[in-house]
Amino acid sequence: ILLRIRHLRLPLRKPLRQAAPPAQEMFPDLGDATDRFEAAGFEHAADLGWEMDGYRQFLRLFAHPDKRAEASITYVEQSQIGFHFASVTSRAADGSVYITWNCPVPSSLKILPTVHLNRLPGEPPFAALLAGHETFLAQRGLQPDALRAVEPDAVRLSVERDMESQMQHNLREGLLEPEGEEHGRYSWRGMLFLWGQVLRDILRFS
Repeated sequence: ILLRIRHLRLPLRKPLRQAAPPAQEMFPDLGDATDRFEAAGFEHAADLGWEMDGYRQFLRLFAHPDKRAEASITYVEQSQIGFHFASVTSRAADGSVYITWNCPVPSSLKILPTVHLNRLPGEPPFAALLAGHETFLAQRGLQPDALRAVEPDAVRLSVERDMESQMQHNLREGLLEPEGEEHGRYSWRGMLFLWGQVLRDILRFS
């Protein structure tokens, strides 16, 4: 496994393209999850995704202009095995990003210093995820007027920029090393980071 991950070629820029949802048998809860997002006032903005070497990521993006929040349902599939999670994102005027999510696996790359994660365990209802996000913002002293306005048509670009910024950050930090002009791969330092994340998660939930 180590050698396989070590030689993965990761795109440094992941342009998201319009994508069809996963098959019903792979993600049967997508429709119900979408209904819960929309019931909370979020507008369905786009269905996007990208693929690489048998790995597929699908994102259903949402926007809530009144709350100045973005949200997403993400489905990750590899070798016919998949998992999904939900997230709510707010962006402060100073460029900081605040994310509440319930991703079941730890981040495989370093998070930018300007990105603040609030990870909730298990699969909380979307109402609980949203309430947890609002509590997270309040604990950070962020009022709604301190957040950037959200336009549904601009959510896609924001997500693409987040992905590219994270890849460039990990190149600078030495967790990735260049593989040509458009790809990177894990360095040995990156491998140590990745396994440290896995072990930390095992201890956290043991």
